[in-house]
Amino acid sequence: MIRSLSGEVSVQIRDWQLFHQSTPLDSIAPHLSLENLKASWAYPRGVLDGIALRLRHSNANLHASLTPHGMIESLIFEVLEQIRVESNCPDELKGSQQNIQTQFIAWMQQFIASGGTEGSIGLLLITIFSTVWMKLNSQPIPQLMQDIVEATRAGIAESMGPLLVKLKANRNNQEVYAQTSHEVINLISALIANEYRNNPSIRTKRKNQAATHLKIEWVPPHVGKVATDFKSPAISSSEKRSLLKKSLEKYTIYNSSYDTEVEAKKKIRSGQLAIYQDQLNTEIAKQNIPWAKLIRIYQQLFSSNLPNRWQTTETETILDRRYLTRVATSPLQPALYKQVTPNSKVNSRITLLVDCSGSMKEQRVKIAVCVDSLSRILEHAGIQTEILGYSTSTWQGGRPFKEWRKNGQPPNPGRLNERAHWIFKDFDTSWRRARAGIAALLHPEIYAESVDGEALIWATERLKKSSTNQQINKTLILFSDGCPMDRATIEANGEEFLKNHLLQAIAWCEQQPYLQLWGCGIGEELRPFFPNRLSWNHEIENISENLADWAKELKNTKAR
Repeated sequence: MIRSLSGEVSVQIRDWQLFHQSTPLDSIAPHLSLENLKASWAYPRGVLDGIALRLRHSNANLHASLTPHGMIESLIFEVLEQIRVESNCPDELKGSQQNIQTQFIAWMQQFIASGGTEGSIGLLLITIFSTVWMKLNSQPIPQLMQDIVEATRAGIAESMGPLLVKLKANRNNQEVYAQTSHEVINLISALIANEYRNNPSIRTKRKNQAATHLKIEWVPPHVGKVATDFKSPAISSSEKRSLLKKSLEKYTIYNSSYDTEVEAKKKIRSGQLAIYQDQLNTEIAKQNIPWAKLIRIYQQLFSSNLPNRWQTTETETILDRRYLTRVATSPLQPALYKQVTPNSKVNSRITLLVDCSGSMKEQRVKIAVCVDSLSRILEHAGIQTEILGYSTSTWQGGRPFKEWRKNGQPPNPGRLNERAHWIFKDFDTSWRRARAGIAALLHPEIYAESVDGEALIWATERLKKSSTNQQINKTLILFSDGCPMDRATIEANGEEFLKNHLLQAIAWCEQQPYLQLWGCGIGEELRPFFPNRLSWNHEIENISENLADWAKELKNTKAR
């Protein structure tokens, strides 16, 4: 449907993510998010038609070059552009017009019903969106919505009126329309700044961009720019590698002398470790996992097909022509036959990398059960595994942070915390001997903050060096639930410092030969940057379903 209406044959949807020319399109107006298709209030045809019209009537490069930074600013710009392209839906497409209008109104109604207008910012935004939509579409909104936004609309009518006229007059000219959109953004920004200028607590929430005043799922487009640059088809592979190398070299560490890389079980008393192992055994026993079935599935999944070979001296099937003479001269002796036998070999190594940040602490039992079970299955299938983890040794910076403050807090110091890399099981240790180490995942004190980019590169380097056979297939699975978080580093270097390094690390992993990177449980903000993803259902209590689902998802990717 999208391809037909937009004329773009390269558009595809994978795992609830929209791709155009193999590049994920994550920054799209909230009412068109593919996640809405799962909601009962959404109108699916309106979502798909809206996306198609956007691809058809909007110049993506021009839009990206004019998009302002800032969460609210970029959100307003995005929604106004989407309203423009939807208002330009051809008159002959009456059905599409009705679809997109129904979806936009349904989204606004859901936003209001979920408490979005209880905060002043949300009320202001929905007033702007509805007012612009009515002007460009010459259509009213439901009376209840009009009643909700009327007071706010009247308050900004004098300033907003001339801008609405300009928006409608230039709705066929994207560049001029965008200039007027910037004027609207400046007006809204001034209203917000004026309201919160003398309220420090609310101003702090505004800076954090996570206040409950704005209940709209939105990721600014510039967040993903770093990773997109490395995937751009406009530059060659060598240029991509060079650009990525230079970007990675810009990542700095204030003091790495306090960083640690240690077996997790060595940090835990033996008595406590035994308790964790008993707890892990009990949890796994409750699952009733079909080991033999899953071992067979994963063995077939990671087996490489070699040239078939002939099994000779058989008693039936195809006559072996080497013995034709004997058949003729000695008819009383049994004839010898041959048959084709399949020949396969497991040629893979897998690293399981676990995010041991504080937000993962509540899930540590389920994570430990999944990792232990998967490692057992893979080992019995002939696949060597390594289980690693990462966090920090302290909260909100450690000794490097104190040194930085003592030295006058120079700008852009780089990472300020003490990185901790955990080894729960290495490639040379069997699953049975490593069970105590895996049980260390249950220890709550190893969970702190996280520096994901460094951990991803560290795990990849270990995986690459684990075998002398450079052509062995390598798989790295990252278990994580969100973005990097080290408060001291972010406050000193900016919110995007750690996230950009992670995106660069992901791009670097994708350049490594015979390596496939997977993300499991990855949050929505980073999901578009992991082309390979394993599902993680929090509601599933029996992990056998997760293990079976992962096998299907791994198989589907291999089939592509």
